[in-house]
Amino acid sequence: MAGIKNIVAIMVLSALLAICTGQTGQGGPQTSQGGPHQNEGRARRQAEGVTTEDGFALNPLNWTTCDVTVIPKISCHDCNTRVICKPIGGLLKTCDNPARPHCNLGICSAVPSLACA
Repeated sequence: MAGIKNIVAIMVLSALLAICTGQTGQGGPQTSQGGPHQNEGRARRQAEGVTTEDGFALNPLNWTTCDVTVIPKISCHDCNTRVICKPIGGLLKTCDNPARPHCNLGICSAVPSLACA
């Protein structure tokens, strides 16, 4: 009887071992899926240092001076750049989305502001 228990225990353990070693990971290695969005994204823009004609990098940390007591927290610096005014200065962010290239009331918009129209 003890011999049968030992054989059954060995068979169960070997079956569990076969199941555990035979499984593969669901994710696997990260490989390129191709397609139109393969080379897009913030990491690529930061790595390549892509800039616009006026020398601003696409959404980098460009700072300017601003006074939070006078200037609204979010406003436009020019027709394509918005300013987020903070106590330590103003953060310039370009409107690099082709669908919303204009700054209008401090927000990137498809419609230009009256001053830029």
